[in-house]
Amino acid sequence: MIKIIEGRSPERKRQLIESVSQAMADSLEMPLDAVRVLLHEYPAGHWGRGGRLVSDILDRAPPEPPGTQVADATAKLLAN
Repeated sequence: MIKIIEGRSPERKRQLIESVSQAMADSLEMPLDAVRVLLHEYPAGHWGRGGRLVSDILDRAPPEPPGTQVADATAKLLAN
């Protein structure tokens, strides 16, 4: 199960599932068809970091193109 903040396009989610599936199949030496991936998306207001809601963190971030903010914030959250 992969937990992410909602807001990504179907194509980005498709890419994520493909790359994670391939990595699991390769590292575990198992058939790709045997890999199962479940994405669970959460609203930014249901995810916290450092005692704050991610939605509040995103509200204070400088404006960026649509979709970039959520993707960048999620990448930062997962990196820490």
